[in-house]
Amino acid sequence: MPDVRTKTVRPSWWRRAIGEINALRQQMWSVSDFTVPYTLDSSRVDYHLARDLYRNTREQYKLGAAFAKPIINTTAGFMGVPHFSHDDPDADQALEEHFTRWRGKLLRAVRNALRDGDVFVQLARYPDKFSRQPRFQLQLIPPEWVTPVLDPITGEWAQVVIRHPVTIRDTDGRVTSEYVVDETWTPEQHIITADSRAPAEVKARDRAENNPWGFIPIIHFKNEAEEYQMYGVSELEAVEPYLRAYHDVMLFAVQGSQMFSRPKVKFKLKDVRKFLADNFSQDEVKSGRINFSGREIFFLQDGEDAEFITADSGLAGVTTLLKFLYFCIVDVTETPEFAFGTAVQSSKASVSEQMVPLMRKIHRKRGQFEEPFGELASMFLAMWAKVENRALDSYDAHIEWDEVSPQDDAEVATTINTLINGLSTGVEAGLVSMDAAAELLRDFVPQMLPWVDPEADEDERRRVARSFALVQRLRDGEGIDDLSVNPSGAQGQTGANPAAPGDAG
Repeated sequence: MPDVRTKTVRPSWWRRAIGEINALRQQMWSVSDFTVPYTLDSSRVDYHLARDLYRNTREQYKLGAAFAKPIINTTAGFMGVPHFSHDDPDADQALEEHFTRWRGKLLRAVRNALRDGDVFVQLARYPDKFSRQPRFQLQLIPPEWVTPVLDPITGEWAQVVIRHPVTIRDTDGRVTSEYVVDETWTPEQHIITADSRAPAEVKARDRAENNPWGFIPIIHFKNEAEEYQMYGVSELEAVEPYLRAYHDVMLFAVQGSQMFSRPKVKFKLKDVRKFLADNFSQDEVKSGRINFSGREIFFLQDGEDAEFITADSGLAGVTTLLKFLYFCIVDVTETPEFAFGTAVQSSKASVSEQMVPLMRKIHRKRGQFEEPFGELASMFLAMWAKVENRALDSYDAHIEWDEVSPQDDAEVATTINTLINGLSTGVEAGLVSMDAAAELLRDFVPQMLPWVDPEADEDERRRVARSFALVQRLRDGEGIDDLSVNPSGAQGQTGANPAAPGDAG
């Protein structure tokens, strides 16, 4: 297996040709690859650089990489993780129990996939550290440890190799030994081998055993997956040049501010010697070391003058350039301006207008991640059914996401109120049918049922008729005692209805 971290030394003209935009992409191909068709691009994101940008620990990006964390966290926070369900009650309960317990790891998987481009999630079953009973566990594997091998015919994984680096340190923190444990998964086998540097007790645990599941229990989450790429793409790749440029411009501005913030004094003198004698001691004049610090008053003769000279720091031009780079970062990452705080004020768009492109991005990302999430749920159901000796009709799980609305409650209430008034006017004027009005209103009120549904036991027209009948009864005072027996107000309760007021006697 080739080491994905190996980098080829290129001449300076080559580095200029590929530019800064490839700083987050590890180049794995050579010139000969141009003549080989149907070759899957196996270049990976520079995971260490992506994490450094996210944490803002890389010196070359210090003043610009602070944008990286809001870019990732805003998208991951609005995306969240889906909810899973199954038609079988026991399988549905198992899904709810385990994926609720794994929710924190799944949120981290979404964040890491957006930041690193790749996340490998493994399902395993081993004893719990507290109860020591076998339990399903979900593990996130660093993507730089994992190397999948594809079947050229089916495109599925033929095997997956996980290289676990092990470092042993003494009590003083010094490294005493380093070795690697290789874990190889195939649909038939699970093999664990340690390299020759490993201690004897570790080598003694090398083993090859049958794979009890019949499939590789690992799911690959990759961001912005492409058919020609084996690995994902980091959200920071497209914006990395702007982060570097923002750092360079900000650094220039800070250095310029330090240079030009100290003004220089200019003297217009007729007699320099008299000026020195009037304002400085003889020792300072003889030594030539004149100190201006602490002197607030200078004695000048008629016709002499003193003033400060300040150079233009170019702050106005720097501010304009920083704003331009800021909006480039906003546009490229599809991240709203308010996600970066109030440090940069902008009147380009309101919060509600900025939420519209963000919601489109969130829906697109959720659609891309539904496939690996569905595979993860199906894999868990297959493993759970095997352990519980259950037969399920299908291992497909239903996926639902939390609703994210770009509007606030006040705007929604105002819209619905205006819409109802307009539809009521149209129905009364005979311009709009009640069926059409109800179907249009249903788009704004998700809890509404179809207006007419002959095949269902309940539809919106029946619910409205029942609610209207109940309101009329309460308004007339008829049947109030029956509400304690049947709070829904439906007909058919036992016993005769009490007489309406005025009917007695």
